[in-house]
Amino acid sequence: MDDFENRYTYNKELKFDQVKRILFGEWQSMRVGEQLKEIGKTNTIIVTDPNVYKFGLLNDIETSLSKFQIKYEIYDKISNEPTMDNIVNAVEFARSNGKFDSVVAVGGGSVLDTSKMVASMVTNKGEPAEYLTPVEDKFKNPGLPKILIPTTGGTGSEVSNMSVVINRESMYKTWAASSNLLADTAIVDPVLNVSAPPRTTAASGMDALAHNVEGLISKEANPISDGMATKAASLIFRNLRTAYNDPSNIEARSAMSMSAMLGGMVITFPWVAGPSVLGHCLGEAFGPKYGAIHGVAVGMALPYILDFNISAAYNKISSLARIFNIRYKGESARTVASKIPPAIIQMLEDLEMPTTLKDINFPASDIEKFGDYIFSSRQKLYDLPRFNPRRLTKENSIRLIQNMYDGTLENQVR
Repeated sequence: MDDFENRYTYNKELKFDQVKRILFGEWQSMRVGEQLKEIGKTNTIIVTDPNVYKFGLLNDIETSLSKFQIKYEIYDKISNEPTMDNIVNAVEFARSNGKFDSVVAVGGGSVLDTSKMVASMVTNKGEPAEYLTPVEDKFKNPGLPKILIPTTGGTGSEVSNMSVVINRESMYKTWAASSNLLADTAIVDPVLNVSAPPRTTAASGMDALAHNVEGLISKEANPISDGMATKAASLIFRNLRTAYNDPSNIEARSAMSMSAMLGGMVITFPWVAGPSVLGHCLGEAFGPKYGAIHGVAVGMALPYILDFNISAAYNKISSLARIFNIRYKGESARTVASKIPPAIIQMLEDLEMPTTLKDINFPASDIEKFGDYIFSSRQKLYDLPRFNPRRLTKENSIRLIQNMYDGTLENQVR
């Protein structure tokens, strides 16, 4: 099986949208009032979660809004994972008010994803569930202007065009995708990440790594996304452990904020990363169903999907060796590529995160059923044959889940 690296078609049409404005740096969140005033908005809803409010992360933001005479109401009922109830209730609150002319989101990925749906649903008819069609943009009208301010360094939702939600019936994740979901302004202030607990820092960081590494090996990767993904992966490898062990290290926090933002840009290229590659396909299925938060699920899946894809993407995977400080001399690209999954497992261990499905109490009795589900059903939602380097079969899908359960890397150099 050939590696697909360097098969870019440079005359292929490349169309993508990105967030209109980014403010990055320490204390930039204090400029939120100025940004709303600039576009003539005077009455906003702040969407957040109870912990953000509890720990005072809104204080400077409220001060900024008051300084510029911006009226606001705080909606702080968002849970840690993006449930349909989150979205439905927040949309109902915003619609019932009828006076909001903008949305400010302050929080992690769940808050940001919910806020994007709120801003769009206020100006579009129907129920949120009607818009959860990953391959079709159903939003007809532009949403309310929105400013997205992350408090974790991971999802990149502040600059992405997606909103993820957990399906009530299946407990699997799906999403809406639309240029209408892009922020008008993303304010990335690393200071807001300092209070994030170590477990959140680790999970968010591994989510960012998964976005970027999966983006690198996607068959739809392009030179722009590769540049972003490679730089982001380097920042994560060199700074995530520091941010985890020394939460107040603002330099490490800044690097993680930058890498998360780059990852959000990478997944905004149509089908380049995240939702188009095997790791997120798996993690967004077993995570909600078996109780692993998103970053834990996709982080744990990452070394195994790289191992699975080595035969089809060894050049791309081996390019991570320099970033991961892996020594090699005179070895084949495939041999070097096989050293990457163990390095990621070591990172997971350093961050005290699960490294196998067994660690999250995934039942052994579900291995065959889950592998078959990935092959027969879920890969269609993600269109994996088009985007993932290696094609799935029923047999190799079940074997992959078995390897993830046992902690087995098939290509590991002994």
